[in-house]
Formats: sequence, C-alpha cells, structure tokens
Amino acid sequence: MSVVGGARPEDNQTDTYLKRTRYTTFSSLPSDCSAEMVSLFASDGAETRGMLYIPAGASRTVVCFSHPRVDVQRHFQIRHFLDAGYAVFAHNSRWLGNDVATTHEHLLLDIAAAMRHLRDERGFDHVVLLGTSGGGSLYGFYQAQAATPPEQRLRDLPSGESIDLPGEDMPGADGIILSAAHTGQGKLLGRIIDPSVVDEGDPITVDPALDMFDPANGFRERPEESRYPAEFLQAYRAAQHERVRRLDVLARAAVAEQRRYQAMLTEPGVERLSGRARAEITRRAVAAKYMVVYRTTANPAYLDLRIDASDRVQGGIWSTRPEVDNFGEWGLARLVTPRAWLSTWSAISSRASLVDNAAALDIPCLVTAGTADRDIYPSDCQAVHDAVPHADKTLILVEGADHYLLPSGRRGTGKDTRAESADHVQKWMRERFPV
Repeated sequence: MSVVGGARPEDNQTDTYLKRTRYTTFSSLPSDCSAEMVSLFASDGAETRGMLYIPAGASRTVVCFSHPRVDVQRHFQIRHFLDAGYAVFAHNSRWLGNDVATTHEHLLLDIAAAMRHLRDERGFDHVVLLGTSGGGSLYGFYQAQAATPPEQRLRDLPSGESIDLPGEDMPGADGIILSAAHTGQGKLLGRIIDPSVVDEGDPITVDPALDMFDPANGFRERPEESRYPAEFLQAYRAAQHERVRRLDVLARAAVAEQRRYQAMLTEPGVERLSGRARAEITRRAVAAKYMVVYRTTANPAYLDLRIDASDRVQGGIWSTRPEVDNFGEWGLARLVTPRAWLSTWSAISSRASLVDNAAALDIPCLVTAGTADRDIYPSDCQAVHDAVPHADKTLILVEGADHYLLPSGRRGTGKDTRAESADHVQKWMRERFPV
C-alpha cells in the first residue's frame, strides 16, 4: 500500500492549515506490511474506523494513534513503528474532520471499543497509546478514567447530560507516549483566545486596553519582536479567563433553555395544547444553537519570545502572522455547540486537562516534544511529566524540532529532528515492550 505524500516546503511561512497534510503523512508502507480497515461500534452505537497495520511476523505489541478530529491513519510516525516491527492501530474518532459537536466524554467510548477489540479479538499482549497534539490529552483522559475505580468514574458531561462510564468496559493501556501533546484543547484555547473582544457577535470590536496587537501595549511589527509589559500580561491572562467564563455562561444558558422545552414535552396536559403550541415547544426542544467564537489566535507568546522562552520562532502552529490571522475565518473552536464548548474547548469546564489527568497515569509514560514548537512549550512538557505519579516516566525534548518534529529555527538548522525523535521513541519502546 502506498500513499501520496510530499516534502515540506522550505518556506512555510504562508502555509495554511489545509496544506499541512503534505508533511504530516507517510509516503509508503513497508512492502511486507498488511493494512486492514477495521469498523468498530462504541457502546452507544457510534461507528468509527481504524486502520490496523501489521508488519511481517507476529507482533505482540500494538501502538495506537487517535485524535479528536484529525485523520491519523497516515500519520508520519506510524512508519517508524512498523519499521521497528510493532503493529499500529490508527483510529479515527466519530468526529473525524469536524469537531463542531465534539464531546470528549463520548470519545472515551470510541477508545474503549478499540481497546476491547485489540485486547479481546486481536489478542495483543501489550497496548501502547501514542497521542500527538490533541491526541495526547484525549488519551490521557481515557487512561485516567480507565485507571479510576468504575464506581468513581464520570457519570455526566460538563453540560449535565448523563454518560455511563461506571458501566463501561474500559481496558487500560500498558504504556503511553505523549508526543508534542498540549495540555488540553480547553487549556490551549484558554491562552490563545483574544480577551479584547467586546461583542461576541462582532469579530472586529476591540477593547484597546487588552489588544495585544496595539503598539501601545507592546506590539511591534516584524522584524522587531513585541515586548509586552508584565502588568499588561497579567491583565490579559485574567481577561482571557473572564472571556472563557462568559462563554461558559452562554453555553450553559443555551443548554438550560433547550432542556426546559424538552421537559415541557413530558408534562401532563401537553397533548391538549394546540398543534401550533406543541410544534413550537417541539422545535425549541430540538433546535440546535451554535456558538461562534471569534478571534482565537492571540497568545502574546507568539510575538514576545521571552514568554515561556524556548527555541521557537515567532507565530503559532496555525499562524505565522497572528496579527492578521486572528481576525480571519478559520480558527480553533470557531463554530461549536454549547455542549462541545463545555466539554472540549472551555479552559474552565473541560475535563480533558492533560496535567490534571496525568496525575492518574499508572503506566510507563514518555513525554516528548520539540524545543521549537510554537504552541507546546518545554514548560508544558515539564508540567505534564512532573504530574505523572508513576516511577517510570521520561521527558525528552528534541532540540530545534517544531510541532511536527521538523527542524525549525537556529537550533534546527541542518538537523534530522524526525530521525532523532524516532530514535528516542524506539529506544524507549524496546526497553519496555517486545515486538
């Protein structure tokens, strides 16, 4: 099986999010490797699909990839494991390519279905989870719940809907690799959301006192580097938290309104209402309200490299010009349901915080990333590593590697950072898990 791929352009400063698949996918499989598409059904009936790659020979260990929305079936790291003799299960979630309605608690049901399949039907002796970027916080959330006594697991979503994790068969993994994993989609958004938004219905309104792109607050056009005063950053971070809180209030109000009409449909006498009145209640009980969250590319650390200092260059993973892209059409959490906001994107309400869930990781853990990653900083990796209670935990930072483990900046020049990262990961694997 071969897959179309390509090299990363030398100058990626104008890359769009859609172009990134050019250098995040492998180009071919080993000639003696088989690939099987596997359909799985979660306990709530949702169907997902994964690609099971089996190298020549009997592999006792399978490495799992997943992500809340990204297609992982061609992830470039897969090839490293296949070449080393490990099986790989690349599992796409129920919300592949569209996370408008993503609730992380339901994603755990998808992963549980995969774990049962790999353990019970495929008979693998060892299952290792590999979470990249948002896949890291997702897998951390799963393993934390799997390690929790069933009666103590979550029974609801942040929006209040029930979910039966206590009754879910959730096999645990034997090891976990967190590769360029941020601390959670909500936590990430919490530090890149623009607090200067005055009106949630208007993408342009700005509170100048909180505008990181205003020269009065320390912004400088390139090639200069912005310099934000400490007092501005303190007010900025507090205002980011406050904006998230306000969005939480809006989300909970929308959910409560819908529930109120849903309850009306079960009240005695509803059948005696006029057809028009019943139709109005029914429509409001099922109506989908969406939240449009403008301006989510506004982390001062993108332009002031003294903040969370590292080897990175200016910009973020999705933007090299945040002063422009922050106002554009595309951005994280741009369009979400209220339930998805609370479960996935809220820095306050989401339970998929990797640092919090790392405290429950009871298996060997490797935390690794590049020192030139423009959104996941060495301090993030250190915080996750320090939170893991298991004695067998390892932190490896690849100097000069960006989010996709490609060379970036001065320290990445002339280096094969992907090969270096693969060597570290495969050494960690060989020392713990047989092929």
